Amino acid sequence: MEFVVADDDVWLSAFGVLPQAEEASDDDWVRELRVPVSVTGELHLSWDVLHQSVRVRYTWASDLIVDVYREQATLLTVDDRKTGPVVVLEYYAEGCRGRAFVRTQPTLALEDTFLRT
Repeated sequence: MEFVVADDDVWLSAFGVLPQAEEASDDDWVRELRVPVSVTGELHLSWDVLHQSVRVRYTWASDLIVDVYREQATLLTVDDRKTGPVVVLEYYAEGCRGRAFVRTQPTLALEDTFLRT
């Protein structure tokens, strides 16, 4: 299955920042987006287009609070909701499908559902 990622202008419009090549991997196919969520909180998304993987991390001050990694991703985009932008991630495994929503406002929330099809 194809991995569809929202265009850079969608991320810029939703969060005010542009995705960049990920510093840690030094690989042009791996992109990252760092979104300040509060004075000390940061949402860090990274994705690998070739390997169809996505990692969602949330740090508060210097503490890692959330670290979720998903392979076989099919969609990574942003949905505009009344409370603010929500990151949408869809992924699959044999006989199963998953969908995760990452809300950044008013506080960070992660909803991740993985069900058999």
